[in-house]
Amino acid sequence: MQFKRIDNFRFTDRNKAGGDAVFDCEGVERKAEFVFYLQGIYCLSIKLGRHDKAMVTSELEEYIRKNMTELKKMVNPDVERIRKERRAILYGESEGE
Repeated sequence: MQFKRIDNFRFTDRNKAGGDAVFDCEGVERKAEFVFYLQGIYCLSIKLGRHDKAMVTSELEEYIRKNMTELKKMVNPDVERIRKERRAILYGESEGE
């Protein structure tokens, strides 16, 4: 099981985001939803959501635990991006403002 990327990073609640973690499992791409708990522009914690049945839950949870710091750093630019997009929608701001 080799981590490749996070796709479809999006808000699921006010201070919670979801993303599809894509793994290469013996040549087959499989997905697991990671739930990111946010405060401001920072990710505080990550939990495992739904995932492909072919993947072992305990292995995914262990992966998150061992790689928490790197995953947080990886999604910080996405957290800033989705916060900015949400503000633009709420306040009618354009990209240039």
